[in-house]
Amino acid sequence: ADMRGIHYIKLKSNKGNQKAIFIGMNYLNELNVEYDYLIVMDSDGEDRPQDVPKLIEQSKNQNNEHIIFASRLKRNEGLVYKFFYYFYKLVFKLLTGQKLNFGNFSCIPKKFLKNILDLQTISIHYSASILKSKISYSTISFNKGKRYDGITQTNITSIIIHALKSLSIYYEEILVKFLIFSAIGGMLGMLSIIFIFFNKLFSSFVLIGWSSNMILGLSIITFMFLSMFFACLLILLNKNPYNQSLDNNKNYRSFIDKIEN
Repeated sequence: ADMRGIHYIKLKSNKGNQKAIFIGMNYLNELNVEYDYLIVMDSDGEDRPQDVPKLIEQSKNQNNEHIIFASRLKRNEGLVYKFFYYFYKLVFKLLTGQKLNFGNFSCIPKKFLKNILDLQTISIHYSASILKSKISYSTISFNKGKRYDGITQTNITSIIIHALKSLSIYYEEILVKFLIFSAIGGMLGMLSIIFIFFNKLFSSFVLIGWSSNMILGLSIITFMFLSMFFACLLILLNKNPYNQSLDNNKNYRSFIDKIEN
C-alpha cells in the first residue's frame, strides 16, 4: 500500500509530548514502510523546519551511526523560564553526572527505531532515555525559532513535572548517591555524639547545658540521615518504578482515538 502523505493520530486525551512521541514511534514501526530518517519535532515553529536538512546532513556525515539532537544556542523564553531551565540543568548534572543540553528535536536513522522502542523508559522522557542508553548520539546547535502563533502553554508546573520525569530515568543512580550521602551523614552524627559524650565525662571544660543540647540536636539529625538511608535502601531493593503494562509497545493503540490519513 502507498503509505505516503500525512497520518494524523488523534489521542483520546492529552498524554503529554513524551507519550505522544512514544505512540508516534510505535505507529511508524508498525507501518513497516521504507524511509531513511525519522524526525522528532514540535509543530509550533520553535523547532525550525529549515534545520531539518542540517540534522540529516549531520547524520550522513557521521555515517548514520548516531542519533542527532538539536541543542539550543539561543532561547526565546522569558527570564523566569530561563532561570528554572538552567537551574534544572545544574541539578540534573549534580544528581546524575550527565549533561542534558538537548530536547526532543532530533534526527533518528531508521536502524535505531527498534532499539529506542526497547528502552523501558522511552514513554516517560525521550531525550533522557537516549542519554542513559548505550545508543550513540551527538548534537548540533541551532537557535530556537519563533512560534507561528499564540503563546507557549509551558508554565513552571509543567517544567517541574518534565524535569522530575527526566530525573526519574536516573532514579537508581540518584538513590545510590543519597544512600551514600545519608550513610556518611549518619556515621558522622554518631561519631559526633560519642565525642561529645566522652568530652562531657572526661573533660574539665564543660559548659552547662551545652553537651545535652548538642547531643539532642545531633541525635535528631542522625535519625533523619538514618531514616533517609533505610528509605533509599528499601526502594532500591524493591525497585519497580515503571508501570510496564501501560508502556508495553503492543498496547500503544489503547491511547489512540482515531487515525486520519
